[in-house]
Amino acid sequence: AELAADRFASDSTPAIVVFHRDGGLTDADRAAAEDFAAWASSDQAPDLVSSVVSPSMVPQDAGLVSPDGSTLTVIVGITGNPADESFTNAVEALRDRTSQIDSADLTVLTGGPAGLIVDFVSVFSQIDSFLLIVTVVLVLVLLILIYRSPVVALVPLFAVGVVFQMSDGVAAWIADVFGLSVNGQATGIMTVVLFGAGTDYTLFVSARFKEELTRVEDKEEAMRRTMAGVGGAVASAGGTILLAAAILLLAELRSYQSLGPVIAIAVALMMLAALTLIPAILTILGRWSYWPFRPRYRPDEPQASEGVVYGHIASFVLARPATVLVATVVLLTALIGGMLMWQPTYDRLESLPSDTESVKAFELLREGFPAGEVAPVEVYVQLPDGEQVTSPQGLETVGRVTEAFGNRDVVADVTSPAYPFGLQGPSAQQLAQQSDGSGGPPPGANSGSISEDGRVARIEVVLGQNPYTSSALDTIPDLRSVADNVANEVGLQPDDILVGGGPAEAYDTREANNRDTLVILPLVLLAIAIVLGLLLRSVVAPIYLAATIVFTYFSTLGLSVLVFNALGQDGVSSSVPFFLFVFLNALGVDYNIYLMSRIREESRHRELRDATSHALASTGGVITSAGLILAGTFSALMTLPLQDLFQLGFAVAAGVVIDTFITRTLIVPSIVALLGRWNWWPANPQPERRRRSDPAAAD
Repeated sequence: AELAADRFASDSTPAIVVFHRDGGLTDADRAAAEDFAAWASSDQAPDLVSSVVSPSMVPQDAGLVSPDGSTLTVIVGITGNPADESFTNAVEALRDRTSQIDSADLTVLTGGPAGLIVDFVSVFSQIDSFLLIVTVVLVLVLLILIYRSPVVALVPLFAVGVVFQMSDGVAAWIADVFGLSVNGQATGIMTVVLFGAGTDYTLFVSARFKEELTRVEDKEEAMRRTMAGVGGAVASAGGTILLAAAILLLAELRSYQSLGPVIAIAVALMMLAALTLIPAILTILGRWSYWPFRPRYRPDEPQASEGVVYGHIASFVLARPATVLVATVVLLTALIGGMLMWQPTYDRLESLPSDTESVKAFELLREGFPAGEVAPVEVYVQLPDGEQVTSPQGLETVGRVTEAFGNRDVVADVTSPAYPFGLQGPSAQQLAQQSDGSGGPPPGANSGSISEDGRVARIEVVLGQNPYTSSALDTIPDLRSVADNVANEVGLQPDDILVGGGPAEAYDTREANNRDTLVILPLVLLAIAIVLGLLLRSVVAPIYLAATIVFTYFSTLGLSVLVFNALGQDGVSSSVPFFLFVFLNALGVDYNIYLMSRIREESRHRELRDATSHALASTGGVITSAGLILAGTFSALMTLPLQDLFQLGFAVAAGVVIDTFITRTLIVPSIVALLGRWNWWPANPQPERRRRSDPAAAD
């Protein structure tokens, strides 16, 4: 990629205009295509149009007309930075022109790399504002339904709004200073994580504050007790996300690396707000925070939460923990079975909506042309100093390299400066001799396949199958071996022949993703276990809690695969499993921390089984509410027109629901009950000992 960018710096980005008619193109259709090409070559076309190639401009259509005659292409080169508005305007001008072609049943679409870039830019430009609106509305509705109070529902939204503005600016500054690429996908995910974590932390504080207000009359004392009880849990929950975000910096994929600082900044600021701003607001408002259902000071009355739904659930789980554990494990194991249908996808087109013009254009190309021709493998051959590709020696070298790739069974055809019309067509030298007998470089040999300095040739290797399938990507190492072998045969260094292009980039992405999955995810899990160990002062509890995290993850992945297949989606985006693990565990561990820290707190005053029952009854409603809000915020990603984000949104939302209602509510309490005092090993806290050392507890 670096060699291509360096030596082919002035290259244009091709827009592929596709003309298609079922049953075959007519003479009038071909004439319409040539008329369009003439317009694109004229002064009326956008200034950024640098080149136009149509079937009439090359011998024997030169691969621009499909074998069945149903599809032809006109290639329009567009210069400039694809991120600039002028580039987008140029592509839109082409689309406006093709929309004016009046011919019944003739489909004309503008796609190719230029069209794809413009469509991605269009989608990403809509993500931030749309996602923010959907998330705010969703969170506000859920908070009002949960608290039945508009006041406390607005507190997290206000805090998140302040943090969002700050983190957005800081993230942009860091991206500029450190050269990280922060796109719409990264900021969209940051928005969702910020709202999810922010509402979680606010719920932890506000729910405990409401509980303490029934025990303590003074609101400031109630907040002191609140922060003494949940402050450590909030800090630990935020700390796990910060650690996970920091670990992302160790990833090889830049998309994972760039997300780390963005998430870290947002969560760090949100954690500080949860420990300072939110308690301050709630303290100022006092009992009015929960208007119209203000909590009253009732120190002698039992807590309502102990006698309702989660009190009954706690009694049920603790009465038969082994049965509950086995039943839930069987259920989640069945969901893991969905992994048998696992099929990753590495095709960027799968991410865009099917009705996007560039996607429809590519689909027509795939129907009419060999599968690999739409996205060929690109091989770059760099000749020694002083040698030009168009020289007889240069063409001979490039020709031998071209033939070496053409001999592979997986290759359908190869084009290069030495074989401009493929291996089945005449060579460049034959064409030159036929044209003027000089034996010099053939006319048009430079058409984008030779670098500006003339020393680098670009060879296009067309695979015989869809270039983005797993089996096609598996051929890349073989093609790179061909490059190494032929380099030695023609007297070049291995680094002088490099294999790139879309399929090779997808292969490298797959390998980097596999590496990051094997390295980063265990580190994230280890970081979470360490935080849990420090918080709970136990070796045993972090082990089984980490095990439940992994179990929930694979159950969620299996369920997601089943749903995506049912929806007719072709595979799972390769990044979904990675992001699912990071977000499900970095955010879902909040509930582990909240529940287990409360169990340990209650075990100072009660026997463990009693402490577990009271903790589950007291925190169950909060965890459920927080889980629903977190699932809701991630489900907002499902409203976006990008399949990658739709899948990520569903997977995380489903995982949070499983974690909230099954793992944290049923599995963890049953394990705690079965292990008994071994939960805290090597510590062995006893309620009686705690009462002697804590006068307040003795009261």
